[in-house]
Amino acid sequence: MCRPLPLVLAALATGCGALRSPSLDPKVHVRGEHYRVIHEPVDRLWPQVLRGLEDEGLRVTRAERAQHTIQTAGRRYTSRDEIRKLGDVADLSAARGAGLGRATEYVVAYALFLLPAGETDTSLKITSTIEAIDRSETVFLGAGVFDVIPHRIEVPSRGVVERDLLRRLAGSLFTAEEMLFVLGEPGFD
Repeated sequence: MCRPLPLVLAALATGCGALRSPSLDPKVHVRGEHYRVIHEPVDRLWPQVLRGLEDEGLRVTRAERAQHTIQTAGRRYTSRDEIRKLGDVADLSAARGAGLGRATEYVVAYALFLLPAGETDTSLKITSTIEAIDRSETVFLGAGVFDVIPHRIEVPSRGVVERDLLRRLAGSLFTAEEMLFVLGEPGFD
């Protein structure tokens, strides 16, 4: 007698885990983090960043002003062009060793830290958690029933998505001249 149910439950428990949220300690170094001092006070920058994240289509799941942290829900990337970029935004070498075959999608969640840096400046740190997902394997459940069990592996960021988010947020908050002054780099058209 075949008992596929325990096997299925074990596969679901390991394959369907939720995306781990980025570390919420601004002092902890996270691979790929992006850091800038912005010449705006925290009180003025906080609502602008929240609005900018909303304009980006990123859903804020947690915004704690007292802890100076903002967390976003994961954004799913599924198109063929986006999947090709996964190797550019994340280090896949460890994921290959952990059994990742072919990533069919990936999810990125962000954590932003807006810390006062004096009276007129804000230290902005952006970190992310990237999870590669392989949905190419099927599992035989018995009696002609097959199911796709996603294989999820967290992969370290290369800093690309964090830098791009900062540039997009700055582009929506400041003019090109202000970006040069605030970020120390020109804006993008």
